[in-house]
Amino acid sequence: MSVKDILKLAEFFEIEGYKFYRSKKEELKSKLIKDVFSYLQEMEKEHTEYIRKLLKTFESSEKLPTNIFENTDENFFLNRFKSQKLDNVPYEDDIKDLSILRMAFLIEKDFVSYYNKAAESAEKINQLELREILIHLRNWEEGHANLIENLIKEIYTRKSLDLGFYPFER
Repeated sequence: MSVKDILKLAEFFEIEGYKFYRSKKEELKSKLIKDVFSYLQEMEKEHTEYIRKLLKTFESSEKLPTNIFENTDENFFLNRFKSQKLDNVPYEDDIKDLSILRMAFLIEKDFVSYYNKAAESAEKINQLELREILIHLRNWEEGHANLIENLIKEIYTRKSLDLGFYPFER
């Protein structure tokens, strides 16, 4: 894959992530989970804008910027959400939210996997700047997956669910 192909596919995935969070947050019952989805929706939008800047720079100069990392502190928001507890909602509402959270978790895991594989591809074509960008994006997505995983585990624990499996075994 070329640099442009890798970035265009990343852009597409981020757009789809944005659409998912935007549409699914309306179905959620827990205010905290809705807030998390609003945050994730905004992060996917920022990732899309970031990738578009990279594409524009690359298309005009055939080079990627060396100052590749945006000045964002996603950890501040991730930590804020991790420290909050889910609101007390009826069992049925938790189960509905759990279903949507599991979808979100799988999407984020797919993003992590894509960015890992794309970073390997970038290294093979000797695009080390691109590799670093992709690793940075992967780390952002891992943070999202961890946040969602914690919410899923909290519902499992709070409702004493024992499904015999966890969707996030890695």
